[in-house]
Amino acid sequence: MGKTFWLKRFFRVFVVASALLLLVQVIKGFSIADGARFALLWGLISAAIFTTTGYLRYRRNPACMLPNSKQH
Repeated sequence: MGKTFWLKRFFRVFVVASALLLLVQVIKGFSIADGARFALLWGLISAAIFTTTGYLRYRRNPACMLPNSKQH
């Protein structure tokens, strides 16, 4: 699992989290600009935490991260 894997994972989480947070903020009545600012900040924080924890778990025990077909 190289840098590309972790960057893709970070980007996916960032996009999904930001989109959901923006949607919630707009539904709550905030302007799109305020919602986007909030969503980008918290999307970045969420993606960083999610990716860092996954990477640290992988570093501790790489065998746990492999799909079942590659473990044997």
